Amino acid sequence: MSEIARLTGVVWSPGAAFRDIAARPRWWPPLVILVLAGAIFIYNFTQRVGWERFFRQQAETNSRMQNMPADQREQTVAAQIKYGPTFAYVAAVVALPIMALVTAGVFLFLFRMLMSVELSFRQSLAIVCYSWVPTLFGSIMAFIMLYLKTPEDFDLNYPAPTNIGAFLELSSTPKWLLSLATSIDVVTLWTLALLATGFAAADRKISWGSSFACVFGTWAVYVLLKMGWAAAFG
Repeated sequence: MSEIARLTGVVWSPGAAFRDIAARPRWWPPLVILVLAGAIFIYNFTQRVGWERFFRQQAETNSRMQNMPADQREQTVAAQIKYGPTFAYVAAVVALPIMALVTAGVFLFLFRMLMSVELSFRQSLAIVCYSWVPTLFGSIMAFIMLYLKTPEDFDLNYPAPTNIGAFLELSSTPKWLLSLATSIDVVTLWTLALLATGFAAADRKISWGSSFACVFGTWAVYVLLKMGWAAAFG
């Protein structure tokens, strides 16, 4: 399959697409597209909303920031405004590939050690990167919302209404509950299903259900850790 056929096949015919991906693993095409999409979104956010508004909104809802003396809080916000844009671009270009490597390594370990699946790291990385294709739809929706909403109403933490957290009242909802609600996301669930399809396609010895149980269980552990962090430090 061509790369275009793979990228579209992941959406319309994931089983056939992932069988081809597992047989001839190439991880970089979807990753490059997602990195470019992230960088383009950050540029447009910087131009339309700006980082000063974002960081001041964050300071208003962060209990630790509110407990700081006024001058110290202002210094912290000023530093965030100064270095925030650079950090955002670096995160868009560097963080996503690192996340892909870590995720591929975790699933390689789980599927090889727990399910005895014959799988290479290159296959695992390719499956992970192509499974993230639905996030491109989330990026497109976020880009649309960026220009449909006024700069004052756009929240970078919830750029698109794809998860439950986007519909909750931020000021009154406990941080741990907000973390859980944000995790229940249409794009995320779609991605989990694709991950299960990809790993099941890589080795026919495991069923889709077993593959999904492994993927979903790993994600559930991550969500619980994230909720605990939010409850302790949010």
